[in-house]
Amino acid sequence: MAGLMMFGNGLAVREVFDNIFMDYRDESHKTDDVRWNDRITYDGTWENNLFNFLGKVMPKLTAELPKPFKLKGYTRSDDTPLHKAVREACVNMVIHADYMLTGTLKVIKAADGFEVTNPGVLKIPKEQIYHGGNSKARNPRIESMLRMVGYGDNVESGFPTILNAWKEQRWKTPELIEDTILNQVTLILKMLPDEAGVMKEDENFNQKKERSLKEVLSVKEYERLLPIIEYLEDNQEIKTDTAEQLTGKSAATAWRYLKKLVEVGVLEPDGNTNNAGYKRV
Repeated sequence: MAGLMMFGNGLAVREVFDNIFMDYRDESHKTDDVRWNDRITYDGTWENNLFNFLGKVMPKLTAELPKPFKLKGYTRSDDTPLHKAVREACVNMVIHADYMLTGTLKVIKAADGFEVTNPGVLKIPKEQIYHGGNSKARNPRIESMLRMVGYGDNVESGFPTILNAWKEQRWKTPELIEDTILNQVTLILKMLPDEAGVMKEDENFNQKKERSLKEVLSVKEYERLLPIIEYLEDNQEIKTDTAEQLTGKSAATAWRYLKKLVEVGVLEPDGNTNNAGYKRV
């Protein structure tokens, strides 16, 4: 049955698995009048098996992903962790689907990311999956076939691959939604900045710099610079006149304080005038 679902003739697949539907929609440019811009579904133009479905869908999902210039030997390599993560999301959809239920293997390409849905519920708690728990595939034979034809990675495969790629881009953490009423699992991959993560980094700015500053500054120097350091905890840049007001010192002294923070790697100059701006590093 795994072989039939993977490589079988479309008519034979539908005779045995008439409860399973495959659907891809590109909704990245949809409007009130246009629901989708591209669609792959049962239309009689292709054999409706898993191998063909993935072969048609994956290139469409990865076509517009960023591709930094990188050489592998003398050949340019356009395969990035992000591309692998999107492919892995599709592989997970297929190997964890419950093909005995009625449902749809659904892939949505949106303007701000992707949505992948498969019939079936999670085999282990969601928290365990996010912490790297080993979720054995519901369809191990299909999983083996996919690995043999080059879909998915053997090392660090599965959900960690997706989480790591999204974290590297500093995008919103992938959201795994289990619907026990509809008996389906949906993975939402938003390509949007993780504002909560950025805010957390800003909140910890003082803590991250405190140790390194105390290693290179005397206690008195650190105390003098502390008003500026605290200001930088909530602000990305500072000017000389602002430092002057914060410290109650002359413009020349405030300028020396800022130069000291440049020397220890906290700031970088952003101008050449007396009231130069300095940006947080």
